[in-house]
Amino acid sequence: MPTSKLIAPRTRPRRPTAKPRLPAAQSHSLVVIDHDRLQNEAWAEFHTVRKRLDKAARELHRHEEVDLPAFDAWLHRTFPVQVTTLRELNEEVTAKTLQIRTVETAAARTGRSHKRLWHEQKARMADPEGSREKTEAEREADFEDDDAWERRQEARPEDFAQKSAKNRTAAARDTYRRLVQRIHPDRGGVWSAKRQQLWHEVQQAWSAGDGDWLARLEVEWETAHEGVTPRSPLSRLRAAIEELHAARRDIEHKLSQYRPDPAWRFTRTTATRARLERRIEADFIRELAALRRQLHYLNTTIAAWEEDWTRPGTRIRPRRRATSYRSMRP
Repeated sequence: MPTSKLIAPRTRPRRPTAKPRLPAAQSHSLVVIDHDRLQNEAWAEFHTVRKRLDKAARELHRHEEVDLPAFDAWLHRTFPVQVTTLRELNEEVTAKTLQIRTVETAAARTGRSHKRLWHEQKARMADPEGSREKTEAEREADFEDDDAWERRQEARPEDFAQKSAKNRTAAARDTYRRLVQRIHPDRGGVWSAKRQQLWHEVQQAWSAGDGDWLARLEVEWETAHEGVTPRSPLSRLRAAIEELHAARRDIEHKLSQYRPDPAWRFTRTTATRARLERRIEADFIRELAALRRQLHYLNTTIAAWEEDWTRPGTRIRPRRRATSYRSMRP
């Protein structure tokens, strides 16, 4: 009879005793933040971004204060006749375009003839201060509904730019307030020419609603007066870095508009002055030809209105209505 083997019973490993959990009110965690390290990193980033901004700002100021005046003086000295002719043609084309648009707008609104409205406008231009009766178009405009008149005025395309300028962001408003508090004449200090110029630029940027421009002006002011230091609060350093980026965007946008201009780096490119002169002369020829064509079209339009008015026996007769076959039936 075979001998039976003894089988040892299985023993499960003991589980470690769980530590008693503390209530939620008694559990705390401590996070140590190295504020000095974060502050030093923010200051290093601020210094790097400011160096790039200063480089772009020097390039912008050089173009606006050195290259542009030098180019204008050279242009008037090299092409005096072309500059004068271009200015006179621009003024004449602008004046006649405004007169023709005024007549066409009045004709579209009232349904009256262009020739009559044109001669009424000529009479007003000949005697602007004299006593005159209101024209038929003006009398009709007086009886129009005020709400419709306001809606039509709001729908004008030239008003969209003014409306968009009023949509200023909160950041631009805060930047403007800080600048006004610092450079206002009543705040004291020396009212120098540079401070006065900065004040006018701040007002222009606020009127245009350009937040990046305001940020650039604030950065320039703080850089000149050490408004931000390595020991400034971390939040102020981060806000200053964002202002630097906004200021750099503004400068890069303006530089991108200046680079195609013939005055770009004018004082540094004296070797290519002959090629630039040929290019400017060709541009003058094209612009003068385009203005003369436009002026010829305007003069032709005005001459047609004058001819229709002064031709003897001219009368605009109403168009006869076509007779239908149904009306001919008995």
